[in-house]
Amino acid sequence: MRRTTVVVALLVAVGVGLAASGFFAGAGDEAPPPTVDEPAPAAVDEASLIAVDGDYRLWPYTSRSTSVEGRTLAINVLFDADAETTRRAIEGRSGADWEETEAAEAAATADVEQVEALVERDWADAHSSDRYSYVEGPDGGVWLEETFELHDGAYLGVRDHLRAYESPDGAYTAVQAHEEYYDWFRLRHTVPGIDDPSVRLEDEFIHGAVDAEVSREYRGIEGGWSDGWVSVIELASLAALGGALLRRRTRAAAVELAQRTRREAVRHADAAVLGAALAAVIVGVRVAGVALETAYPGAGPKLIAAPLYLVIAVGIPALVVARTPESEPSAALLGVVVGLGAGFVIDFAALGVAVPPDLLVHRVALLAALGVAATGRAAADRPVLAAGLAGWAIGLALPLADVI
Repeated sequence: MRRTTVVVALLVAVGVGLAASGFFAGAGDEAPPPTVDEPAPAAVDEASLIAVDGDYRLWPYTSRSTSVEGRTLAINVLFDADAETTRRAIEGRSGADWEETEAAEAAATADVEQVEALVERDWADAHSSDRYSYVEGPDGGVWLEETFELHDGAYLGVRDHLRAYESPDGAYTAVQAHEEYYDWFRLRHTVPGIDDPSVRLEDEFIHGAVDAEVSREYRGIEGGWSDGWVSVIELASLAALGGALLRRRTRAAAVELAQRTRREAVRHADAAVLGAALAAVIVGVRVAGVALETAYPGAGPKLIAAPLYLVIAVGIPALVVARTPESEPSAALLGVVVGLGAGFVIDFAALGVAVPPDLLVHRVALLAALGVAATGRAAADRPVLAAGLAGWAIGLALPLADVI
């Protein structure tokens, strides 16, 4: 009776979790490519345009299409230079190893010695889904394609991604900077925020060798994850290009969870082995993806991601089915929840990103589904096992169908 109650509760958690994750999820990431030279739609509100250097006012957002209806993230950095100058300033040091990524994917000073001790950033070309921005000048409005894109980090890990838009008169370059990580269950990038990347980009010029003035201006921008402030970088000289960054990644959550997992391992050795294996799969897939991407830069990230996704989609439930007959149902449930949960937490902690609410609910639903499967397998209850595996399959299918 007690086991039946647990199973029923887990099945309810799966259903509620998957439904809630679909409810929290926003619109899909992609949109059909529009015609860039079409006239500005009437929906662009004059009050939403902000004045920058030169003759062109800026609509401070990006959009999936040449329409405000496709608005995504807010512009959060402005350079008072043309795109070529801006790009050379960001890329910085001349000794960097620039590699092109395949498609589909207030002022301050600092001590020089401290700056040199910081980890240097390695900016490289990036190509991704098309996003547009809008400017309005003496001759009317113009929708702009990205002038250039740069990223720092691994496609299959976590990275800062910049989209730059040069004003038609070259007076300024607007940049949308965001952080994104590759989500193995959605098979695409997820954006946890835009504030930290703009601060890290500021640090490049506050602490770097480029002669620049960095300030913050409140422009009252609403929506697109903006807090209303924009970083303004005035480039005074490009005699020396360079930058610095000290990444702040914490592992405290992962360490604490590892300690708890070790204590449970003493009580339930078989369940602990299963949990450790599940955590190793999640973390191993991330490490393998980034390592392969680094070792084979010519290979497309999705070509690398495909077989690794099968390890998650098929390997994890297969591991549960193979190992749980040796455990008590309660121990099997504990091993799955702690192990897979540890894998999720360690993965996010290593990336250093916040977990969006919809994806947190989705991960909990996947944990519950696999817990049902483990309980059914350990108890030799085939209907319960089948229900758990069905919940796992549905949980994988929803993000692939762009529901989550």
